Amino acid sequence: MEQEPATFASVDRMLDELMLKHFEMAEMISGYRDRLADLEEQRLPDAGEVNMMRHLPGARYHVSTTYVRELWLKTAVEIKRLFPEDDATD
Repeated sequence: MEQEPATFASVDRMLDELMLKHFEMAEMISGYRDRLADLEEQRLPDAGEVNMMRHLPGARYHVSTTYVRELWLKTAVEIKRLFPEDDATD
């Protein structure tokens, strides 16, 4: 089976996915910061909240970073297919 050629639109879609995932990750981090600030204000923080903070960033963040890393690799491949070395102009 022949692979479809890379297009500007396909690379743009991948970059858009990466941007959205980074926004999601930033929201997660913002939530972690809010929880940390709440715990700082509490004199005797709840044991469950303390336990959760000990295990940050947690599985969701790790899954997201893995997804971003893998999508960056795929995006780099698509960019190289879109702009092959032999077609480079100086």
